[in-house]
Amino acid sequence: MPNDTGIGLRSRGRTADTSRVSSDQHTTIGQRLRRRAWSRAGAVAAVVSKGPPRRVLTYSTRLLLLVAGSCFIAASVAVTLWTDLGPGPLDVFIGAVQARTGLPLTVAVWATVGSLILGAWALGRRPGLGTLLSPFLIGPVLQSVLATLEMFEAPTSLIVRIAFQLLAIAGIGVGAGALIVSGLGAGSGELLASAASDRVGRPESLVRPMFEATWIVVGVALGGPAGLGTVLVAVFVGPSVARGYGLVDRLAARSVQRLANTHEAIVAHELQHA
Repeated sequence: MPNDTGIGLRSRGRTADTSRVSSDQHTTIGQRLRRRAWSRAGAVAAVVSKGPPRRVLTYSTRLLLLVAGSCFIAASVAVTLWTDLGPGPLDVFIGAVQARTGLPLTVAVWATVGSLILGAWALGRRPGLGTLLSPFLIGPVLQSVLATLEMFEAPTSLIVRIAFQLLAIAGIGVGAGALIVSGLGAGSGELLASAASDRVGRPESLVRPMFEATWIVVGVALGGPAGLGTVLVAVFVGPSVARGYGLVDRLAARSVQRLANTHEAIVAHELQHA
């Protein structure tokens, strides 16, 4: 019996030693894996933070802002058409073009915006990449969202319709803010107003309202959908764009700062465990 007890104690001792060795091995393997993971993350962060990869990352972010902004604008304009209160000045003219020609809404958008871009270019303002790409995004999204909304009956209450209109104006502001932050080119209306301002030597703040008034007058004369909503857009879209730009700019700056902080943390960890 004593011998059996000794053998049992030795066996349990070996088992405990084996468990400790196994635990130590698991800890060592875990530490190595963590170091390797941090090392790979540090290498990726170092590559992304400088040189061509950083430029590619920055440009892809600007393209993402362009796409998101264009979709926001398209969806918001669709809401202004759905409420039947009347869209913004340029959209009144686009609606008139669609009504007169029978073109699909997407094609009417492309035709009108393309004409504005060509006019601005003829006056000496070259369009940016965003100026050219944005209409190709806005047209199809606008038509798709409007078709979806038209499956539902618009609110009968004027107060509710005005609330939807103001919400849409806020969406236009956020979308326009994203386009401005992307820095890939002004909108077609802004580009034409800037080109005309340069040509006639008048401030853009005076030239642009003249264009908008012209779009409304000609659009209404041709059967465009103007109304109370058109007045609301004309009055509130300027402040909305300013607020939208500030919001998107702050979010973009915060994202860049977060990325920079992550990179610094990874580098600090790498130096600490080098």
